Amino acid sequence: MLATARTIQTQLSEYSLHTDTETPAGLAQLLQEAALALLRTEENWTHVSASSKTVRSREQAQAIFNQLSIQERTKFSAETLTNVNGIRRIQDNFKQDNEPGSYIVVTLLVGTENDRPLFGNVYSTHELKQALERIAATPPEYLTVFELLWTPQSQTESLTSDELLT
Repeated sequence: MLATARTIQTQLSEYSLHTDTETPAGLAQLLQEAALALLRTEENWTHVSASSKTVRSREQAQAIFNQLSIQERTKFSAETLTNVNGIRRIQDNFKQDNEPGSYIVVTLLVGTENDRPLFGNVYSTHELKQALERIAATPPEYLTVFELLWTPQSQTESLTSDELLT
């Protein structure tokens, strides 16, 4: 996203801090609020990519989800806000930007009980809009796991073009 959508960082922080992530209903609410916040800032989308697939077992799904989570989280220089199983951690990570940034990256990792992919591969803003609408409508009883990641997390920071590519 373009950094002109800086309010998204504050919104995602508020949703993450004030949602009960220990319940299926709370996770579904966080997913829906995050997807709606992204849908409301469509004019700031610059790069899109998404995929959805099914697997044969819960164990395989959990392994893939954990692998994707670690891959995405290691791309961040720091995680300044987390809410996992109701345990909230906020860490200051103020950095002085030498070069003003232009981008914010938001990642949604979603695991569901659906027996078919939620959407096809996403390479355009139109396809992303359809995918976000679909996952926002996921019923709590179908949602098994969800992680909301964004970087930078502070509204005062954004990524440069080089940081985005990295």
